Amino acid sequence: MKKAIVIGVLLVMASMSLASNVSNDSSPAINIKPLNMVVTTYQGNVQVTATPDNEMQPVITMDNQGRYIVAYIRSVSIMENYLDISYSEDGQTWTAVAEITTESGAATSPSIAYQPTTQRVLLSFLDPAADYPIYGFQIVDITDLESYNGIRWGWMGGENYNYVASGYVADWFLQLIINDEPDYGLSQTPTLAYWTTEWEQEQDNWGLYFDGQSILKTAPASYPDMATGTNRIMMVMQHDNETTGHSEIAYKMTVTDKDLLLTQGGGPGGMDKYSDIEVWPWQGYLGKGDFDSRCPSVSASGSNFVVVYMSNRNGNWDIYCSYSHDDGGNWSESVVANSADDEVYPAVYIIGNAVYCAFIKNGNLYLAKSEDGGATWGEPVKINDADGTVVEEPRAVDITGAGIVWVDARNGNKDIYYSPLPAPKIEISITGGFGVKATIANTGLEAAKNIDWSVDLSGLVFVGKHTEGTIDELGPGESVEVGPGFVFGFGPTTITVTAGGTTATASGFILGPLVLGL
Repeated sequence: MKKAIVIGVLLVMASMSLASNVSNDSSPAINIKPLNMVVTTYQGNVQVTATPDNEMQPVITMDNQGRYIVAYIRSVSIMENYLDISYSEDGQTWTAVAEITTESGAATSPSIAYQPTTQRVLLSFLDPAADYPIYGFQIVDITDLESYNGIRWGWMGGENYNYVASGYVADWFLQLIINDEPDYGLSQTPTLAYWTTEWEQEQDNWGLYFDGQSILKTAPASYPDMATGTNRIMMVMQHDNETTGHSEIAYKMTVTDKDLLLTQGGGPGGMDKYSDIEVWPWQGYLGKGDFDSRCPSVSASGSNFVVVYMSNRNGNWDIYCSYSHDDGGNWSESVVANSADDEVYPAVYIIGNAVYCAFIKNGNLYLAKSEDGGATWGEPVKINDADGTVVEEPRAVDITGAGIVWVDARNGNKDIYYSPLPAPKIEISITGGFGVKATIANTGLEAAKNIDWSVDLSGLVFVGKHTEGTIDELGPGESVEVGPGFVFGFGPTTITVTAGGTTATASGFILGPLVLGL
């Protein structure tokens, strides 16, 4: 359902102490200050934070420079929580680069993603006690605070704000917020905002939707997450079913085609079929039954989607995986880890057919791997090197291709720790000249298998507009060249290369068989 009016949007550039507000120019600005703390570790698990404060809720991504970026909440006191950002060039030395203070000092729910199309880092978090509780940043260079382009916004209508997740489609930044809709008698319902790179919406009365609960019951919802594949974007959340008394995992999916997303109508009651989350074409429940399923995490690679969650269907908490290899058309289920002990708070990452799931058991962090897209799982391996120090709490673990981060109490307070992921890491470079070629390299620690790749050129291209293929195996340190080779066309072009869930773009000019300006 459309939510047409945004009240109180506040745009800022980092390091500015004051910005104007559309509705109320007396509202305080976003305050960002530099941090200069450096933490270096030479063996074992890597310590990211080393303050006397408690750090929690870590999230991790990697930018276009190959830097590892971790955002987390730092609790300065019982009443003050702020958001900090650290980065590393090598995974061993970490620099705390920024502290973002908030109006009420109650920062929570960080969520981070790297957007290949714009090569920006997308960051969201909340200050639920503030007048403008929703924060968003589109960051060009994590080391340059001047490039932190941010927004604070909200409706100021009595809603409670609980969670936010970051996602993307093409060059749009998506924020999935769990908040109340008091005008409709809804509490903890999903709301979705679509933002352009200029913090605008594409057309009048478009860009904000909330789930009015007419198709799938998702409220009350919690622990949202989002993932973008080649053709679909998926959001998941825990739904506490007030009828059955059990929790389950609700999911919704739509297309990544911007033309379809901008097509109005087509859904029930004239609602926007592809952009309105209430009526997204694919939706349903996972892990549903006479038991509880909680705290989902989702990841996507190409047409493969995996969702992991904790479930107590066998009397204690185990980790389960729901997976689809056809863009969410069909779903199957597998067991990641089950034992007589509780396995809790999972996080998942997929590249190609390789899936990695991190979870906590008995105060330790474990990593399980699947080589067939989530269908079967190997024996979990312990990651932390100090026994029993991992903090068992929601959102204590995150995992992406950049590695694993978690909350650890081995030093007497809560710190963030890091471990590299024993996985392939796909990097793409694009070159022109006579034709186009892309170099696909594996700079990770394991071989990548069955890597689907494609090269697409936009504009007036007569030969070589689209090519695709599959790399059977690419070992650590290996690379291959792919692409159309010869092309023929005229005019500006954008070259988009995808491989194993990684995307790279380059812009240039085609002059006959020559591709210039890359």
